[in-house]
Amino acid sequence: MTRPDASTSPGRLAAERGGALGGVRVLDLGHFIAGPYAATILADLGADVIKVEDPDRIDDARRTGPHFQNGESVYFLSLNWGKRSLAVRMSSDRGRALMLDLARSADVVLDNFKPGVMAKLGLDHDALIRINPRLITCSLTGFGETGSLAARPGYDYTVQALAGAMSLTGEPDGPPAKAGVSYVDHSGGLTAALAICAALFERERTGRGRHIDLGLFDTQISMLTYLAGWTLNSNAHLERTAHSAHQSMVPAQNFATSDGWISVFAGHDRNWTQLTLALGDGRLLDPAYATNAGRLAHRTEVLALIAEDFAALTTADSVERLAARGVPCAPLNTVEQALATPTVAERGLIAEVEHERYGRFRHVAGPVPALGGNSTAGAALLGEHSREVLLELGYDAATIDELVANGTVATAHDADTSR
Repeated sequence: MTRPDASTSPGRLAAERGGALGGVRVLDLGHFIAGPYAATILADLGADVIKVEDPDRIDDARRTGPHFQNGESVYFLSLNWGKRSLAVRMSSDRGRALMLDLARSADVVLDNFKPGVMAKLGLDHDALIRINPRLITCSLTGFGETGSLAARPGYDYTVQALAGAMSLTGEPDGPPAKAGVSYVDHSGGLTAALAICAALFERERTGRGRHIDLGLFDTQISMLTYLAGWTLNSNAHLERTAHSAHQSMVPAQNFATSDGWISVFAGHDRNWTQLTLALGDGRLLDPAYATNAGRLAHRTEVLALIAEDFAALTTADSVERLAARGVPCAPLNTVEQALATPTVAERGLIAEVEHERYGRFRHVAGPVPALGGNSTAGAALLGEHSREVLLELGYDAATIDELVANGTVATAHDADTSR
């Protein structure tokens, strides 16, 4: 078999698609959320993303419940659409050789294994850059590849705790709380996608790839921004606030209505003026409340008055009154209500796919719908595109049959029969 050339591989040409990242090939070795989400963003932007899994150590998201659709995990399907699937036993000699061939045709290799795993597989940056100097590798880990915590596993829950986020979430008289969304994993994935795009742009100038060492913890510390500034420079001691109130702007928090909750952000003085008109409460016209500094000094009494006003109104009436005055506000939706918001349909934020195995499947679109274009390609079955990808690399049918027969490569059919 002739080894394919990275720049002229027929598979590379065949796999090119439109979009901002059309022609870019990404090998996604991710699992669970952070890595796969980063790769899904790249796929939606037009990259040819090949999700590579070892059949003996598949992405655990494929088994994550409690919801399944014709045997496929909805959790997995929601995070891996727009990709092709190659199943290869990377720890075997033949499997590693296949991975090196694949790396020759790739632009990016993304993983979120613990530090050292890629080196153990012989697929770390130093090994891959020797065969493809233009390759960009990105390792997304809990705490980065250096420092005393590098070897420690990092998950959304634990990073939220260590980065200070949990200490500010929840009611003051209650325990610290985790955010309802896995924002550490998702923001880490966004950051990885951004870093990869920046590295691709840099490569256009230098002609060479690079390694990206990205820690989830790093991203979260960066997101502390003004909270970190207050702590580092003003000796601030931040604590949880009632009803998710902003630390320094009043009123900016959640208020109970007669039938639910409303979230209000009227910390700016111009919004405050409109809020007083919307609520029609003369008590709020006290000159002491005219500026945010004054309202902050009288936080308890101001919030008590506003809470009394909202308690007498329904959520719908409250939103209607404030929105008419241009006051930033929103009802506190459930996930079901959020997905039914008209803007979701108007902005094309839900996509629908059809797959021969699991049928019709709906998922949220990528974070930049205007640039996305791959949201109608559903998540692949394990090994669904193994033969297709190897043919693109230049492997002949007989060689592929041999690799499947000796267990180096698995196909979707193999996965079916092993169920």
